[in-house]
Amino acid sequence: MYLTYIDESGKPERTDSEDEFVLAALSINESEWKRIDRRMTDLKLKYFPDADPESVEFHTTDIISHKGSFKAMSVVTRMEIIEDLVRLVSETNCHISAVVVKKNELTNPELDVGMFTMKLLFDRLCSFHDHMNSAKLEDDEEYGILMIDSVDEKYDNRLRIKIRELCKSETRRIKNRYLIEDPIFVDSKYRHLSQLVDCVAYCIRRKHRSKQGNPKAVETFERFYIMIEGKISRCKRCGIKIFPQKT
Repeated sequence: MYLTYIDESGKPERTDSEDEFVLAALSINESEWKRIDRRMTDLKLKYFPDADPESVEFHTTDIISHKGSFKAMSVVTRMEIIEDLVRLVSETNCHISAVVVKKNELTNPELDVGMFTMKLLFDRLCSFHDHMNSAKLEDDEEYGILMIDSVDEKYDNRLRIKIRELCKSETRRIKNRYLIEDPIFVDSKYRHLSQLVDCVAYCIRRKHRSKQGNPKAVETFERFYIMIEGKISRCKRCGIKIFPQKT
């Protein structure tokens, strides 16, 4: 089975100050889970040797903004944490899919950005699973389950209904053959892989940001993006989709 962890960076609301909304997915085979989980625990002990690793959440926005557990840390140490996270991604047998929506370029004012982005990502995940199973016999095919970082009960329920609809629907291009129809909503505080995909989503959004800001920060996050770039799915319709895409 493939475990796919999904998280967002930015906000789907058009009133948000950031123009970009990113939904990213990190897919791993279940056989990889224990090793990655252990390495995340080791990272937490590296930076918080006296803390219970379960009490530490590597939330990238907090690391950047020096909030919570990262409040007293220097910028150098905080950037080292992010670099260690992206290095872990680069050294892991994983696959990244993502959708970047540029809200300021949308022409339909009624578009539900959050639900629409999930549909685009779902299509890419269906394509990914088709690709991974394309050379396998039927008895050896591997299915997938979605682990989604919880927002709140109302939003989660809307997303659950949307995903169940997507699982059962078919288009000329996309047919779901392998994704289990009921996603699991998780608290990222207790899920190491959710914290890892949170970092991935953040780095992708920084890469595609229209307002780049500090040149040194731009250079740093460009390096981080390059470190994870090799894990972005290369098969057709599986990697990163930009919407709307300029032609």
